[in-house]
Parts: sequence; C-alpha cells; structure tokens
Amino acid sequence: MEQALEILKRKGLPYAKEAFEGHREQIFAAMQFMCLCSFVARESGLLALDEVAEMWEEESSGEDGGNIALAVSMAKGDMPLKELLLHIIRRIVDASDWDEVEEEILAQAKEKGCSGYEWYVVMIYLSGGKSILEGVEPERLLLMFRVLVPEQWLEDYDRYCHEWTKKEAEKERAEWEERAKKSFEKERSVKTAFNRIFGRMGPEKLRYVIRELDYKTLAAGMAFAEEGVRRRCLENMDERQRGLVKEEWSCNREDTYHLEDILEAMDRMLILAGLMGEAW
Repeated sequence: MEQALEILKRKGLPYAKEAFEGHREQIFAAMQFMCLCSFVARESGLLALDEVAEMWEEESSGEDGGNIALAVSMAKGDMPLKELLLHIIRRIVDASDWDEVEEEILAQAKEKGCSGYEWYVVMIYLSGGKSILEGVEPERLLLMFRVLVPEQWLEDYDRYCHEWTKKEAEKERAEWEERAKKSFEKERSVKTAFNRIFGRMGPEKLRYVIRELDYKTLAAGMAFAEEGVRRRCLENMDERQRGLVKEEWSCNREDTYHLEDILEAMDRMLILAGLMGEAW
C-alpha cells in the first residue's frame, strides 16, 4: 500500500510553482516555524511542543523569552492551513505510530477539500513533522526543505534562511554575552565579599568557620582568594587540616579547579560566616 506521505508528494509537488508564485513568504514562514519547533523539541523535549500549541491556540504572548516564545510569535503570522499545522504539532507529541498520523492527515486534507498548492503545503507540514519527531537538527531540516523549493526560488530561500540563521546566531551570541556578564558579576561579587569578610574576621570566628568545614571545601574556596587572605586562613588551621588543604592543592594543581566549584565553595564559607554574624 502506498504511504500517505508518498501520495502527498505525488499530489503536492506538481503545485510547487503555484505555491511559490502566490504564497512564497507564507511558505518560507511555515518552514521557519517548523525549524523553530525542531529547536524547541531538541532543547526541551517533544512535550514542549504542547506548550507551543497551547499558547498559539490561546493567543498567549509566550513571554518566556526563549525559542518557545519565538515559535509562538511566528505562529501568529500569516501561514497557510494554520489549523492543520497546529493539529500536526499536537500529533507529534502524542503519536505512537507516525504512519497512522500521516493517514489521518491525508484523510482530513481530502475531507476539507484541499486543492492546488494546498497539497504542497500539507506535504511540507507532514515532512517537517516527521523530521521533528525523528529528532532531525534544525539546520538539516532547512536543507531538507530546500530540496522541495523550485530552482527559480532557491536564491530567495537561501537569502531568507540566511537572514533567519543570522538573526539566530546574533540572538545566541547576545544570550551568551548576557550569561557571561552575569557569571562575571557573580564571580566578582563572591570573590570581593570573600576577601573582605575573611580578611577582617576575628581569629576566633575564623578558626570556628575553618573547623566546621571539610578540607576540600576550604581548599577550593581559598584557591583563588587574595594571597593575604589565603595565608591568614592557613595560619588559623591546625597542622593536620593545613596539611590536607595543601595536599589537595598539590593534587589539583595540574587539573586546576573549575570556577563553578570555587564559587560554590566560597559560597558555603560565606554562608557559614553569615551565620556567625558577618554581613556580606
């Protein structure tokens, strides 16, 4: 028996020219939307597509700020057969047998009286849906869609995709820079507080904090403290603890500490200092 998607390709491909002559921007937008759905599914799992569909249906703004919001925002644009596309997105999530989904969508398209370029659109939606379900990368999905674009519009498609991928790259770079900025600010804040508090803390309190912490936490927390603060902490340790900390430093000298481990250790030491009445 001929597969539903093969039937759709036979019905839809002859209308590719008609589709791009009259609905090029809408079809490009639909392809882009499906690529965003691929991003969402790969980053957050297929269930996240339910959130896309739900916010789309409720005309929610999707203010999470990520790819889900971007996909929802795009779904509000002008795309052909939007209700069918919404249904396919939902079926990606709960499909136990994709062949059955294809048969179901083909039957619905016939029942709704699809004609002309609409068959091409249904073919795109089912091809994209299958790829999303199979975990195809968004970049590869763009190339798969490119095969379905008539040659005379390939340049437009490449330009359209370039603009989109350029915007995505700029967005990712901006997000990375923001994360780096926040990470740097946290690092500076924690290190400044650590050096200030443990540099001025009285010997009795300092010895108490040191006794309450394991040597691995002390070694990581002190590893990148100011020299004077590190020396002061070592001077207030008993001989055994000081030996363990120095040995830990020696063992980690080649591999070095991860910044995350250092900040976590500093945080633990600062929390204990806070319990002793030392304010940040």
